[in-house]
Amino acid sequence: MREVLKAASAPDLLEAAELAISELVTNAVVHAGSEIKVRIRAAEQALRVEIDDCSARLPVLRTWSTTSGTGRGLHIVDQSTDRWDADLAPHGKTVWFEIGQPGEASAGRASASHVDPEDPERENVVLVTLLDVPLLMHRAWQEHAATLLREYLLYALDEDLGALDDHAAASDAMSILDEQIPAPTLPDDPEALMESSVEPGVTAADVVLRLPQASVANIAVLDDVLSRARTAASEGLLLVPATQPEIAEMRQWLCREVATQAAGTAHPRPWRASSDVRAVIGDEMLTRSHRELASSTEPLIATDERYVIVAATPSVVRFLGYQDESELLGRRILVVIPERYHQAHIAGTTFHATNGRDVLLDRWITVPMVRADGSEAPVELHVESRLLDDDHRIFVATLRTP
Repeated sequence: MREVLKAASAPDLLEAAELAISELVTNAVVHAGSEIKVRIRAAEQALRVEIDDCSARLPVLRTWSTTSGTGRGLHIVDQSTDRWDADLAPHGKTVWFEIGQPGEASAGRASASHVDPEDPERENVVLVTLLDVPLLMHRAWQEHAATLLREYLLYALDEDLGALDDHAAASDAMSILDEQIPAPTLPDDPEALMESSVEPGVTAADVVLRLPQASVANIAVLDDVLSRARTAASEGLLLVPATQPEIAEMRQWLCREVATQAAGTAHPRPWRASSDVRAVIGDEMLTRSHRELASSTEPLIATDERYVIVAATPSVVRFLGYQDESELLGRRILVVIPERYHQAHIAGTTFHATNGRDVLLDRWITVPMVRADGSEAPVELHVESRLLDDDHRIFVATLRTP
């Protein structure tokens, strides 16, 4: 790019051009998994760049959280160029951008065929019906999985050059799911967020996916790569943390539904979480966290970064109707959250683990809590994050009870 713009006496176009071409070539490398061709045409006040790959997946501007670590590439292209778009071709696509005035730089523009991606004559389409789709969890999973896939690619490339092909296949599968499963609105206002995050409004009764036959196998690759990536994250080999078990279960359910329905071996099965919210999970942080909070006279309940309860003061234990704190310690915090808020909690904590989204942290909110007998009681709640040391964090909730 530098050489072409120097020859065209257009150095003032260089900074924006470098940003745009770097983003689009990177996208082609990690998402297309195919041969890439780049054409650059420059004049003194104009530049046109075309990037060909063999993937028919068109680029999509993401609208993820402002704190997200991924999903900004096309926004950078949009801000750096005067025009950009993508044209489908019989064997892939051309993504292009222009800076400056068209004219001479556009003179040799490649003529791409505008092929309808849903044209049944272009390739066979498989229909898959998903029932009781958890929209909030899917949205959070998409953002977490994109970050996880990117980090795992960088980790795995040291040992396996085939990781690029796996990443491209997984990205294709992720894009199909992202484009076809509705995305719920996530307000930044805490009260609006709470009101819009309650069941059944965050679950879709059914979603019909249209998958190109060639993409069915990519769903299986996605499942496999994310399983390996989640293991690596759990072992501390990646920066992004592993997330709650329901997120992994949802991904496995999605991929299984595609595989079995595409093979014609099963009818649609609705999403159901199987993780036990009351399961006891042992952890060395229980003792450390309990020791730190045991002397507090405030009504406090605390969890570790997996949202397992690691401390509860006597006043909270009594308010929730338990005989002893040992009945709470080691259990997932979902045990005191009404079921209609479970999806919101799982999605919210996944967003926080992925990108630090903290709409409901460090402020007072009114929420219902589930007591030992199954009844609910409203409380005012203030949750803050505290560091125990360089490697461990806990979330401490202060309660105001009736």
